[in-house]
Amino acid sequence: MLQAIRSRATSLIVKILFAVLIVTFGIWGIGDIFRNRSVDTSVATVAGERIEAAQLQQSVHADIDRLRRASGGANLSMEQAKQLGIVDVALNRLIESAVLAHETNRLDIRVGNEAVRKAIADNPAFRGTNGQFDRNLYNQILAANRLNDAQYEQLLRSDLARDELTISLTEGVQPPQELTDAIYRANAERRIADVLMLPASAAPAAPKPSEQDLETFYKAHPDAFRTPERRNFTLATLTIDDVAAGINVPDDKLKDAYQARLDEFHTPETRQLEQILLPDKAKADAAEAQLAAGKPFAAVAKAVAGADASTLDLGWMRRQGLPQPLADAAFSAKQGAVTPPVQTSFGWHIVRVNAIKPEQTQTFDQVKAKLRQEVARDMAGDQIAQLANHIDDALAGGGAFATVAKQFGMKATAIADVDAQGNLADGKVATLPPSKAKVLQTAFATAPGQNSALDDLGDDGYFLVHVDKVTPSGVPPLDQVRDRVATLWQAEQRSEALAKLAKEIADEVNAGQSLKAIAAKRKLVVSSTGPVMRSGGGKMPPALAGPLFGLKLNGAAFAPAGDGYAVAQLTAIQKADPAKDKATVDALSHRLAQQMQSEFLAAFSQALRARYPVEINQTNLQRAL
Repeated sequence: MLQAIRSRATSLIVKILFAVLIVTFGIWGIGDIFRNRSVDTSVATVAGERIEAAQLQQSVHADIDRLRRASGGANLSMEQAKQLGIVDVALNRLIESAVLAHETNRLDIRVGNEAVRKAIADNPAFRGTNGQFDRNLYNQILAANRLNDAQYEQLLRSDLARDELTISLTEGVQPPQELTDAIYRANAERRIADVLMLPASAAPAAPKPSEQDLETFYKAHPDAFRTPERRNFTLATLTIDDVAAGINVPDDKLKDAYQARLDEFHTPETRQLEQILLPDKAKADAAEAQLAAGKPFAAVAKAVAGADASTLDLGWMRRQGLPQPLADAAFSAKQGAVTPPVQTSFGWHIVRVNAIKPEQTQTFDQVKAKLRQEVARDMAGDQIAQLANHIDDALAGGGAFATVAKQFGMKATAIADVDAQGNLADGKVATLPPSKAKVLQTAFATAPGQNSALDDLGDDGYFLVHVDKVTPSGVPPLDQVRDRVATLWQAEQRSEALAKLAKEIADEVNAGQSLKAIAAKRKLVVSSTGPVMRSGGGKMPPALAGPLFGLKLNGAAFAPAGDGYAVAQLTAIQKADPAKDKATVDALSHRLAQQMQSEFLAAFSQALRARYPVEINQTNLQRAL
């Protein structure tokens, strides 16, 4: 192209063209070079000081890297980082740092080089196996966090200055002892109650609903009868096994695979062994003598080594699973024989050979079918990727779904009336590939009458969806769900009647009667909860734990419990004494101090933001990440 332009550079047309281009650059392009306008890339400013997009990107990527390492290498996209709040946290951290930096500068808080060096040397993360500062490890950690020496030292210097400020602010922030004791008493107090359970069966039979009852309930609870969106779609799949089934693997290739994997088909000799382990030669000689005299193996082990019979069995062992001297003795003995004492680093061993399985090598004919299947699958793995590319090309060229599926040997399955969870209209579950969720998500994201893009089934192959029909979600007419409306209406009536009964019983208890006496009169059973915490537990229905701690002694409350209701009467209060549990109280005081200090610093930071105004550039923030 350049040669062609050069060859025609003397022509009149080309000269005119260059003239036009020069004028155009002069008007629109070159001016920007001479004007040299700076571009604002800041994502936020603190008292006019910029926080650049690069700073935020570095901080976010460092957080993502730390999260990836902590989660075992899981990848995290920038969109996921935004959804998880990682970007917001990183930006807020940079703003917080800048605000505090302004305040430390105002207060003239300085950190010297010696303090920075000491902080680096004292950091356990930078110490090697000898416990001393390791320069190589230091460099590796900085590189992993996308920092050089100067950047890290500047960050550390700022951190130390901010630490001096925050420590001076929070050092004396401690909860009053009266507050700690009061919270401890509330948390550690236990209550005991009698509980009466009122199951759904205790409710009176519900009346038959009138037509007006049904219409009113139907209109008040439309979502109870709403049917989900359902779709009819055709699923075409191409799996590794499908492709492998059509591959003919020649015998010579199978024989090559057999020779390459011969170790896999060879099973070495194994022996079932029992062992007596002895601490010294004297005891080993004594055991050997008793065995030679015909005394049972287990009896000798018990008498000489104090070993129980259940500890003698070594199971089926291979030669390489034993120390060399012991392996030589055990694998040279005949079945049923006992070896002489053998010394290893573990002590002295006497072994009995109970059974022998000779080494075996499966022949080519024995494993031929298995090899054919596995080699075909390996070959199919290479072919299926090429087929997927051809399928993509055929679809992009306007090929019809059925035609493309048939052309490339895809298996087509019609799925009718399925919802987004894979449930069919008759209540059964649709038969779908292992990647069920992915197939359903694709089917419900594809427009009616359209094909999806070709997608993978994990490592198993590929799939394609054509949406044939969509039945929108909706509320059926009353006539179609009349029986269900009647059932739910009656269930609500029974529940209301049960709640009324529970309230009546609780009112009777609060009027001075005993829950046990009321239960006996109604032929119901009362049980004790035992000591219960505010968070519940034990035999206390969860919904009653809170109300129980608001009762006076012998008072009652009621709440739903399972498919019924429960009534509880408070029978005892076990007070907590802080003086008898100093360790727990001290730990509580420490937690409260941390919470108070954190809240104090948050309030302090908010106040500083009024002194050092913060502005966030949303446009640049969106561009940056």
